[in-house]
Amino acid sequence: MIINTSFDNNVNKENDTFNKLNTYKRKSERKRCVFINTYYKVFIQRFYDENPNLYNLPYESQKKILINQCFGDSDFYSTALTKTGWDCYDLIINIPDLQNSWAKENNFNGNFLEIAIEQIRQLNPDILFVQDIAPWKKELFDIVRPYAKIIVGQTASPVPVETYVKGFDILISSFPHYVERSRNHGITAYYQPLAFDPRVLNIIGFQEKKYLVTFIGSVSSMHSNATNLLETLSQSVPIDIWGYGGDSLNRNSPILKRHHGEAFGLKMFTLMAQSLITINRHIDAAENYANNMRLFEATGCGAMVITDYKDNLNDLFEIGKEIIAYRSPQECLEMVKYYCNNHNEALEIAKAGQARTIKDHNFDLRMKNYDEILSRHLRYKNESHLYQVPEIVSNGYELINPSNIAKNLTNAWKDSNIPLRQRGLVQYELELMYKGKTPDLYKSIARALYPYIYPGCSILEIGCSSGYYYEIIQYLLNTTINYTGVDYSETFIDMAKDFYPNACFKTADGDNLPFENESFYISISSCILLHVTNYKDHIRETARVAKKYVIAHRTPVHKIRPTIYYKKKAYGIFTVEINFNEKEFISEVISNNLKLIDIITINADEKNDLYDVTYVFEKL
Repeated sequence: MIINTSFDNNVNKENDTFNKLNTYKRKSERKRCVFINTYYKVFIQRFYDENPNLYNLPYESQKKILINQCFGDSDFYSTALTKTGWDCYDLIINIPDLQNSWAKENNFNGNFLEIAIEQIRQLNPDILFVQDIAPWKKELFDIVRPYAKIIVGQTASPVPVETYVKGFDILISSFPHYVERSRNHGITAYYQPLAFDPRVLNIIGFQEKKYLVTFIGSVSSMHSNATNLLETLSQSVPIDIWGYGGDSLNRNSPILKRHHGEAFGLKMFTLMAQSLITINRHIDAAENYANNMRLFEATGCGAMVITDYKDNLNDLFEIGKEIIAYRSPQECLEMVKYYCNNHNEALEIAKAGQARTIKDHNFDLRMKNYDEILSRHLRYKNESHLYQVPEIVSNGYELINPSNIAKNLTNAWKDSNIPLRQRGLVQYELELMYKGKTPDLYKSIARALYPYIYPGCSILEIGCSSGYYYEIIQYLLNTTINYTGVDYSETFIDMAKDFYPNACFKTADGDNLPFENESFYISISSCILLHVTNYKDHIRETARVAKKYVIAHRTPVHKIRPTIYYKKKAYGIFTVEINFNEKEFISEVISNNLKLIDIITINADEKNDLYDVTYVFEKL
């Protein structure tokens, strides 16, 4: 981290970088995303058989009619992402009649894959978003790579071994365990739950409840527990079943008497809306996590969902109020029987589940997250050449008497030259994180927060600099947070607002925070206490605004030696650094009605009795 460079000689270069960044922002055009979709062959064949003149229509007319069937992802992603300022295009690349119509209109000769590649080439997207990653082998990436800046893949099912997963710049999954496994292989991966598009309700209109109990989904080898569950229900309750895979069942299976064939798109949504109760179960690959589309489609359409219990289900819905969960086929059967005899209760749960989905699990909200993620990585790619990793971060340590600390040393971090220098280091560390080589410093804040954080949790970071922990916390903990950052440097806050427009930032001193008591569930003092001589006032304020937890992140301490004050250079600017005696420091913090509940050591130099530590405190 320490390479020798004179900061004082780099002022012109830094100003030039600022100008380039501002020029990039001014000239930035609307971003372009192309979604690569594939439809089930059985749906394609049936729809074209039922509409024999469809292939005679122009390409765009055919595509519009197909998309209006609301099959699969339809245009749910593209429509919602367009609202955030993107230009979006949907390609359905595995429908021969549709693709041949495009080729004819564009005077292009080639097979279906060559047509798709030509479409991508002509659209030249910033983001190529692949909804079905299974067919993507290395050879395909080699061909497409020149025509897209970033290639994103989405997966929520087992990935074939022949898929070249490392070809994707970003993987997005509703499987938290897939996300972790991808990161462990050096792939940038995000957890994003699936969603429902309320436009469907306007298309299908009001539907009477015609079916007491339904199941709409596949029966296959990937759902090993489904057959037993559905056979148990088929023998005991009036369940109606739709979906593919029925022909793979034993001919004596009781499911067949209840099975009505496939149901896709609008037909599927209509059946869900007509169901009082609908059964859900997850693919085996989901393991202990709730993730499938049916959770959101069925609740969104107003059916009461009885689903298999998963560890994260209560993060998505309130079990017992918005959704019902079972742990075995027999328990599911008992629940179905109960709610078949208690329609009003079922309707209340269905109503609450629908309200939750429309409020919290709609595509508009999801695509705001996607916009933030995709825009961020696109920006990092476009601006990567503008940032330099500082070769010296801290140096020139000199012992100093606390009474001799001039104000310029405690105000050093207001220097307008520091933010860009620090951001160069941040960009380097973020790149490591996205390659699965997360710095210990970042791991420590994730570990500190993990037991206590929840979706939408309110967090204040004091000393936020350019706000990068907003990005780190959400990425490493696979959640969204209600983040506020404060820093006394206006330059840092301006940079933070530019990098993270969806977060809240304020210019403020940590010893006089502009917030009411207990305004935030968690408050983080982020590597600031070591730079302020009135650290006791900072600790008091950090504790005052916290409702439940206080984190003193990245605190330098001695276990044996007393508290020591230094004068040093940070990013080339003279400042002060305090290395605390650990017992004294902890005693000061807990005197603010707090108790110590966790200690996370980031770095340990036992020989010199110096430790970098993150402390977690709970309010009494």
